[in-house]
Amino acid sequence: MRFGHDVTVFASGDSRVSGRLIPVSPQAIRHYPSPKRHLSEGLTFLAIEKAFSMESSFDLLHVHAGFVAFPMMRRSPLPSVATVYGSLDAPEILQLFRAFRELPLVATSAEQIRQCPELNWLALIPVPGPRQRSEVPAETMDSLVETATAYTAVYESIVERAVRPTHAVRPAYSLYDVQTTV
Repeated sequence: MRFGHDVTVFASGDSRVSGRLIPVSPQAIRHYPSPKRHLSEGLTFLAIEKAFSMESSFDLLHVHAGFVAFPMMRRSPLPSVATVYGSLDAPEILQLFRAFRELPLVATSAEQIRQCPELNWLALIPVPGPRQRSEVPAETMDSLVETATAYTAVYESIVERAVRPTHAVRPAYSLYDVQTTV
């Protein structure tokens, strides 16, 4: 990988990734016929189970699947971090996140941090928009490199401290030190 990390991605078999791909389904969820109820959660469980079965191969588990993975992250033998997407404005969602407040998280918007500041936020790393993903002009590539660099700082902090999900992460840098302007 570009930043010197050996990355294994657990995703659909039709995914295009730079690292090693371990498929958890033949195709992306959007290609499955309806109804798709619980398909995402089921595939998340399968991906995490596969990762746990290979645990000695990994230094860190980075979850993009939302709170469905939180109970497994809490019990994981691997250090882990979850990137949070979407709003935390529903009372039930806030209750759920607060029940797992010790888990290390990466926010994708400042609003998430304002909605629930007591969570264990490690960084604020905005997600590049669709235009940025498809066209990649030079300034966007710089932003994507900044985003990757910010995630690298988060990863190295977690792995260096051998943080287990049952302990709060205390990063060596402030939340806004790794904020990017995408």
